[in-house]
Amino acid sequence: VFMSRQQEIFVWCVDTFGDGSALPDERAMRFIEEALELAQACGLSQEAVARITDRVYEREPGQVFKEFGQAGLTLEALAQCQDVELHDACDVEFARIIKIPKEEFAERHAAKVALGIAN
Repeated sequence: VFMSRQQEIFVWCVDTFGDGSALPDERAMRFIEEALELAQACGLSQEAVARITDRVYEREPGQVFKEFGQAGLTLEALAQCQDVELHDACDVEFARIIKIPKEEFAERHAAKVALGIAN
C-alpha cells in the first residue's frame, strides 16, 4: 500500500511514541518545539519569541487549514533565505531519526512529560 511521506511520518510517530502522539495537541507541541529550535538556530532571541507569542495569543485563533498553509509557505520562504532545500533537509532528517532506537525517544519523551510539555 502506497503511503505519502506525510502518512509515513505519522505512522512512524505513532509506532515510535504511541497513540498519544496522534493527538492534535501533542503534534502541536512538537511542532512549536521544533519551530522554536529552528528560530533559535537562525539567531532569533527569546525576547522576540515572547513578543510574537503575546501578539498571537492576543488575537482570535485562525482556521486550521489556512494556518497550515501559512506555516508551510513561511517555512519554505525561510528555507530559501537560509539557502536550504526544505525537502532535502526533511529527507535527510527522516532518514537519520528512523535509525534512532525507540528507547532513546522514549527517554526524551518521558523527560518532556515530566516537564508538562508532552502527553
